Amino acid sequence: MKITVYSVRRRLATSAIVLALAVLGLYGLWRLPVNFLPDMTYPMVKLNIYWSGATPEEIERGLADPIERQMMTVDGLDYLESSSIEGMYSLIANFRYGVNINVAYQDATAALARVARKLPKDIDPPVIFKADPSQIPILQLTVRSDRLDLVKLRTWTDEWLQDQILSVPGVAGTEIVGGLQREIRVHLKPDALEKYGLTISGVLKRLREENVQQFGGRVTVGPQEIIARTMGEYASLDDIRNIVLLRDGAAKVFLRDVAEVVDSHREARVITRLDRQPAVKLSVLKQADANTVEVSRAVEKRLAELKSGLPQGIALGMVENQGTYVVDALKGVKTAAAEAAILVVLIVWLFLGSWRQVVVIAVALPLILIMNFGLMQMAGFSLNIFSLGGLVIAIGVLVDNSILVIEAISRQRDEHPEQPINELVTTATADIGPAVVASTLAFLALFVPFLLVPGLVSLLFRELILVIAGIVLISLATAVTLTPMLTAALLGSAVKIQAKGRFEAFFDRITQAYGRWLAWMLDYRYPVLAVFIVTAVAGGFATVKLGSEFLPQMDDGRILVKVKLPTGASLAETDRVLRDIEQRIGGDKRIESLFAMAGGKAVGTVTFEIANEGEINVQLLPGEARTISTQQYIAELRPIVVKVPAPGGKVTVSQTKVKGMRKLGDADIEVKIKGADMARLFDMARHVSQTMNELKHFTNVYVAMDLSKPEYQVKVDRARAAEMGVSVADVADTLRTLVSGTVATRLREGNYDYDIRVMVPESRVSNRSDLENLRITTVQGGSVRLIDLAQVRLASGPVEIVRENQVKMVIVRGDASGVSVGEALGELQTAMAKETVPPGYQLSYGGQAQMMSEMTRSVLLILVFAVFFSFIVLAVQFNSVKLPALILGSVPFCLAGSAGLLLFTGKPLGATVIIGVLVVLAAVVNAGVLLFTYARVLEEENQLPVRDAVLKAAKLRLRPRIMVTTAILIGLVPLALALEAGGDMLQPMAIAAIGGLLMENFVSLFLMPVLYLMANRETGNPALKGEQHA
Repeated sequence: MKITVYSVRRRLATSAIVLALAVLGLYGLWRLPVNFLPDMTYPMVKLNIYWSGATPEEIERGLADPIERQMMTVDGLDYLESSSIEGMYSLIANFRYGVNINVAYQDATAALARVARKLPKDIDPPVIFKADPSQIPILQLTVRSDRLDLVKLRTWTDEWLQDQILSVPGVAGTEIVGGLQREIRVHLKPDALEKYGLTISGVLKRLREENVQQFGGRVTVGPQEIIARTMGEYASLDDIRNIVLLRDGAAKVFLRDVAEVVDSHREARVITRLDRQPAVKLSVLKQADANTVEVSRAVEKRLAELKSGLPQGIALGMVENQGTYVVDALKGVKTAAAEAAILVVLIVWLFLGSWRQVVVIAVALPLILIMNFGLMQMAGFSLNIFSLGGLVIAIGVLVDNSILVIEAISRQRDEHPEQPINELVTTATADIGPAVVASTLAFLALFVPFLLVPGLVSLLFRELILVIAGIVLISLATAVTLTPMLTAALLGSAVKIQAKGRFEAFFDRITQAYGRWLAWMLDYRYPVLAVFIVTAVAGGFATVKLGSEFLPQMDDGRILVKVKLPTGASLAETDRVLRDIEQRIGGDKRIESLFAMAGGKAVGTVTFEIANEGEINVQLLPGEARTISTQQYIAELRPIVVKVPAPGGKVTVSQTKVKGMRKLGDADIEVKIKGADMARLFDMARHVSQTMNELKHFTNVYVAMDLSKPEYQVKVDRARAAEMGVSVADVADTLRTLVSGTVATRLREGNYDYDIRVMVPESRVSNRSDLENLRITTVQGGSVRLIDLAQVRLASGPVEIVRENQVKMVIVRGDASGVSVGEALGELQTAMAKETVPPGYQLSYGGQAQMMSEMTRSVLLILVFAVFFSFIVLAVQFNSVKLPALILGSVPFCLAGSAGLLLFTGKPLGATVIIGVLVVLAAVVNAGVLLFTYARVLEEENQLPVRDAVLKAAKLRLRPRIMVTTAILIGLVPLALALEAGGDMLQPMAIAAIGGLLMENFVSLFLMPVLYLMANRETGNPALKGEQHA
């Protein structure tokens, strides 16, 4: 090979090029961002609209219907998901993979603009944004104080701490939950209003009119231009109290005469605590292109700088740090990579027995990895758990080509000891080069499908696959350039035959024994084939018995305890249940932190206010500081929390799901029931829930909706109201102002504004009678009781209305217990197949079940394409159809080993297993190409019979085959053991690869020669020669 000749003769030039590429690689490593997951650009647009006081039904009619009708017209849309809860509308527009997210965002914004005029006037401005996994909080900070009350603590967090965090480079925004938000309350006195003939709308109008700061124009005074500005903003609460509402001659009616103005706070709808102490939570979001670890460290540094200047009594804490989580998770994979590299070098030394040749591998291995970092940086990749996993896998694979070249040089040296070293090295490399190139191309062909098949699986593993592909390409270039150059330099000009060491002598005996075994098997090839077929069938049965999942759960110590009380339960009741749980588990020394949130539910970057729901985030000590796994601790915790009194409610315990994964859901399995009538949907959901509870392998089952939320429905008598000069809108507006309050204007203090809310004191409306006796102002200036013109009745309505593609939907959620997700799903599907779904209604599966369904389709496509492309490459290489068929036909026998080891270790099939399968497939192709290439050369050049040729080729390939396979196996062992944090995610992949590679060794050493001989049994020369020269 000319490139080898050039590299060996011009060593300085080769070394300079390698050094330059290594420097670029180190620069790329320095610039690579660090994240937990790859950059999965989801074509997703989110929309949030706050509408204070609005019910789910009002939000559905006023917001969901018009907005979703427009959104459905946007190009490239996959499906819509929306949620309407009290006071808030949330919409997620999911676009098909491959759609340009910027174009999708512009189209969605345009659709919203088209419908904007039809939306209610009193909603907050819509917030629309592009979404991706990076838009989850990277830090969850807590603020506590033993001196400040919750109003001052929240105010300090809003007005000072938040600004300090936002000034950190890479921070995109924050969300603050908990504490009490300051607002100015104007508590009306209905009797006083009636006495002076004032209306509520009149009070609101006067409050707005007296709070003005407005540009008046410009006045030219000589050479100067001066601005005239009206300065009429409120400066204090007394300014508000002294507003004149009515003047009758010299007499004046002030606001203080008809209302009490107090410095108060908004109604508490969410209560937060850290380690059983009241706290305010501040979530930090990073910019989309920012480095998770760098931003989290920058925020931590800023907090450390602020610590000495904090007000006395304030303590800052941290509930969750994604940066630390990422570092800990990647630490295990990095350790596995280092261990794999060391073990591979040791294996090479054991087989080659020459320190000079070991030095070649020891130099080539890190250089290949370093150069690959430059490719990763140019491709826009990051250091994440999957790209690092690709490095670990590649460590065993990347030395394959170099080992083949070194082994060929060793054999050439043994056969021609007097040959000049440069000529010896180039000749040996030229002999093995075509086979190395062919096996590398076939290897790369296996991974092409990941670039063609759309979907989450391809997106999730794209970086891992391309990292492996990049390393294999670099290793090929290194094997034909750097490896021969270093070998020539280290061996020197004089090549002496060294006495064989003990290991080489031992391996020679193994080779001779192998030759005898293989000869016997070639003679009794049909019984041998039968044994392998039985093994493959056993592997098929093992595959059927395997469970299934989407991604493995990591032993990260993160546990979520959720409380869901009957709809209508107060925030105080929800908080009581959470406090009881905290009291029972708070003293456990294995718990690092407890963060409780009553009345709230965190979804992505938004915290929803739901009074009857709450959650406790439990963080266990790091893995090395505890002797129990996360799942084991959950098994201990569940019996404790279910004993907590929660009348009519449900307490569930589960491991916190991997964040940033589209469609992963809140539970292992979600049953989606769609249709038009909410009551019918709820009945069907309860039946599904009952069915799941009756099954053996389900826990944490609950219906994610409740129709029992009590509400007072006010039905206005239009005729009676018209007689009194009152419209339905007047009744609705007055009711909202008196009960929940209306923000009339704002009080500015410094750089911050505080709402001025007009309402009656909450103590005045505590039951139905109080509501009925509220007074509505008439056009004549008098007032009537609400009961005089309307009927107030107690009814119920949904807490949340969830829709998918404009169709109402109720979700039943549950977790698998004691079996894999796939096994639990199969059990449920069998049970549900016996049920009848009414016309017009639809039942489907979501959560991990949906992900697994998509995974199955993607994996089948990937495997079909992988085999197809490999077949094409091999057919071109061999100019034959039979040889590629023989090689790829050996794959099922190897996969039996993967299935068997997965079954033995109790690991289910999952998305990561496909990578292990492809590694096995690559090894099969590599072994087959090299074996059959050698056999053909011996037949054509040495005119050996088929049996003798394949027997000799197999013996020649024994040492490199075992060496390469052992190197790959040893490289995967650290991942398979998963001794460090982060290893759990890639453990099934490593186990599947190890099981398949162990079986592949038997297949390549025994079955492939047998198949080769059987395919050419009719003539002394290979039947394939006719195809070759056709």
